[in-house]
Amino acid sequence: MGARSMVIPRTMCQKVSLVVCGLLLSSCAAQSGLLPPPTPFTPVPSDFTHVWKKGSHPFTGAAVIDIDGDGTFEVFVGGGEGQRDALLRYRDGQLVNVEQGTGLSNTSATYGSTAIDIDADGDTDLIVARDNGVYLYLNDRGRFQERLLPVDLPADSVPFSVAVSDIDHDGDGDLYVSVFVNATRFRSATFNDPTHAKPNRLLLNNGDLTFTDITDSSGTASKQNTFLSVFVDLDSDGWQDLVVSQNTGAVEIFRNMKDRTFRPVPAPSVFGFWMGLAVADIDNDGDQDLFFTNVGTSIPLFLTTGDIRKDQRHTHDWMLLRNDGNFHFTDVTDAYGLAGEGFAWGAVFEDLNLDGHLDLFVAQNYIKWPVHNWFKLSGRTYLQSAENGVGMFQHTQSLGIENPHFGQSPLIVDLDGDGKQDLVWINIDGPVRAFLNPSRGNYITFVIPDTVAALGTRISIETDQGTSYTRTVIGSLGMLTDQTPELTFGLGRLERIRRAVIQRPNGHTDIISVPLINKKTAID
Repeated sequence: MGARSMVIPRTMCQKVSLVVCGLLLSSCAAQSGLLPPPTPFTPVPSDFTHVWKKGSHPFTGAAVIDIDGDGTFEVFVGGGEGQRDALLRYRDGQLVNVEQGTGLSNTSATYGSTAIDIDADGDTDLIVARDNGVYLYLNDRGRFQERLLPVDLPADSVPFSVAVSDIDHDGDGDLYVSVFVNATRFRSATFNDPTHAKPNRLLLNNGDLTFTDITDSSGTASKQNTFLSVFVDLDSDGWQDLVVSQNTGAVEIFRNMKDRTFRPVPAPSVFGFWMGLAVADIDNDGDQDLFFTNVGTSIPLFLTTGDIRKDQRHTHDWMLLRNDGNFHFTDVTDAYGLAGEGFAWGAVFEDLNLDGHLDLFVAQNYIKWPVHNWFKLSGRTYLQSAENGVGMFQHTQSLGIENPHFGQSPLIVDLDGDGKQDLVWINIDGPVRAFLNPSRGNYITFVIPDTVAALGTRISIETDQGTSYTRTVIGSLGMLTDQTPELTFGLGRLERIRRAVIQRPNGHTDIISVPLINKKTAID
């Protein structure tokens, strides 16, 4: 570690947290104003193309994983029905498929995937949701043993993604499986048929990699078919809550009651086709805000009314919910410039241009919408500015990372190990597209262990002028994807950080004095 660290008492943690999370937008804006214009990202060839076969859902899954513990990340990408999965490693300027011999592949169509050291042996394992079930791949130094988990899925359903959290603070990773009606039974725009909606599953880890289904007792079954779900601490109490992104339903938010039960809390959401889910502290107040994608302006609203009742309302608009604390959320989609956009799937926040502001990257195009077969959207690259203390997202092509394919999700990962996060587009029935980050802003990257214990860790950095935003370790963001476990802070021209404050879910707080700039700092 590049600087001395110390642990402070929990009573002091609360005082430090108040100081650290009192973030100042104006200082970050001053930093970003000194940066030169963005340099276009460098494309990286890849030798994997996802192939979709009808009869399965048109999705894949992807996860960032360090399979052999050498500090360099690989990218797992699922194949379509009958197609082998891929494990992509950056080598000699391209992404090379090194899956052969790892034991990772399966020819059932792959949907969501999550990388986590589930057995706490020091090797990162992989959980994969496939058309034929949920699989656990236990890692032994880069070789994986496949295990089908006995999940009691509803009839005519498939698992779409798996979110991991230690919901009861017993040290074990518990699993929340997002469930969807299978492809042969799926009917679009079905809002009110209970036989079409498939409840999700919450599996409590018994401590020996066997699981007990506590869906009913926990109150987390959900009300509709679900694309993905995310565990995130929304009220900063150290316990991870649950956000569920549903098709033809309203967004559901569940508060962790700390006794293996969850309580639903109101969310300002009507019915929608909620698909991608991004989480970040966009307004620099220290808590996590929520962004959901939707059909957008690409498809007329009257074509998606389906079986909706006259007393119900649905929308195609995207939705950005600002977290105002104590589970109060405000829809600020228009205020941040994200209204009136087209069809979108996965979305991720990341400061790729390293100017001190979180940016937003959104995958677009629907393979079943005929218009997008002829006229594809480019995918959205939103750079955030904060003039007069008000954040706005503005689409730009200056980074050169447009993706006119059937995009499913952006994936954030440092491919070449230089400390700056790169971008990979995961595409449906199309090629994996990767771009190296040439941004010239300063940064600091924290290397977080990909473990259950690290989930929910919060890091804030304090500058001489104020404090930049807070980042949190969250798994399974985007759209059936698991992003890098590293946390990178863009600093613009800033050359010194006073300290970093690391708040762990178990209540411990570390302070790193003057962490090194443009380096990776390992967090134990």
